[in-house]
Amino acid sequence: MSHASRLTVRAASLTGMTALCRSYGVDAGVILRQAGLPSSIESQPDRRVAVTSVNLALELAALTCGCPDFGLRLSELRGFSNLGPISLLARDEPTVGDAIRAIAKYLPLHNDALVVTQEIYDDIAVLRCDIVVAGTKTQANDIAVAMQYRILVNFAGPLCRAEQICLSRPQPADISKYREVFGQSLTFDAEFDGIVVKTSVLDQPNPIAEAGLRPYASQFLRMSDPGHGAPAAERVRRLLETLLSNRRCTASFIATQLGVSRRTLTRALEAEGTTFLALLDQTRTEIARRHLEGGDRPLSEIADLLGFSSQSAFSTWFLRKFDMPPRQWRRQHGVRP
Repeated sequence: MSHASRLTVRAASLTGMTALCRSYGVDAGVILRQAGLPSSIESQPDRRVAVTSVNLALELAALTCGCPDFGLRLSELRGFSNLGPISLLARDEPTVGDAIRAIAKYLPLHNDALVVTQEIYDDIAVLRCDIVVAGTKTQANDIAVAMQYRILVNFAGPLCRAEQICLSRPQPADISKYREVFGQSLTFDAEFDGIVVKTSVLDQPNPIAEAGLRPYASQFLRMSDPGHGAPAAERVRRLLETLLSNRRCTASFIATQLGVSRRTLTRALEAEGTTFLALLDQTRTEIARRHLEGGDRPLSEIADLLGFSSQSAFSTWFLRKFDMPPRQWRRQHGVRP
C-alpha cells in the first residue's frame, strides 16, 4: 500500500453534503455508500476516513446532481470552525500570514493529504493548495481553495482582495458561482490551485488575536491530537510530493514551510530514524516508478517533476537506483518508451 493511499481526513470535510444533495433531489446516503463510506458519516465529524473515498463521494455527487461547482457550493455551508481544533491556534496568531502558516503546520489534524504552502516572490505571495492523492479531485480542490480564501478574508477583513485565484480545473460552462465567491480575478486551467496575494496582506496584524491565549491554544492542540498529527518524516514526505518540481526544494526550504529551523527539522528526523536526503530519495523513487508505470509521459517531464536539472541528471540517478536506464525499466514493465 502506497503512502498516499493511507491518508485520511476528518469526516467534517463532508459537512453539508446531505443538505446540498437534497436540494437537487439526490440521496447523499446512496452516493456515500458508493464511495465506500457509511451513509451516516456526517454525524461523526471527527471520525477519520480515507481521503480517496471523500474525493470520490464529492465527484459522484457533482455528477449525480448535475452540478459542476458542487464543491464550491458545499464550501459555503461551512465555516472556519470546520477545521476543528486548528482554528483555535490560528485565531490568536499575531499576523494574517502567521495564522495561515499555523493552519498549514497543524493541517494533518484535519486532513493528512492537503498540503498548504507559501512561496514569496518580492511583494507577491503564492498560497498553494495541493491534495497529494491520486484520482480525480476537482471538487476537493475547489473546496480547498475556497476555504483558504475564506480564511484569508476572515483574518484580513472583508475588503481583502486576491491578485489572482488559480484553479487547475477546466472552466465550467457557468462560472457565475465562482465569480460570486472569488470575484473577477479568476484563472481556470491554471498550473496549480491556490491564491496569489500581496505580501502586505499577510503582514497585516490579526485583528482578532489575543496573544495571551496562544500558549493555551498550543497546549490544547497537543493534548487533543489523537495520534493523527503526522510525525516529521510524514510531513516532509507530503511536502516533497507536492514541491519536488520546485528546484528550491531543499531541507532549509522544507523547514521554512513547516515553520521550524533546519536544525530542528534535522533533529526531529534523526529521532525518527531518517534524514531529509533519505526521504527525498524515497519520494523520488516512488514518484518515478508511478509515472514510468502509469503512462507515456516524456522522460524530460518526469525529470522536471522530480526536481532534476536535466533529463541526463535524472537518468544518471535512475541508473544508480535501479541498475538500468529509465527507458529500459519502462519497457520491462510493459509501457512503451
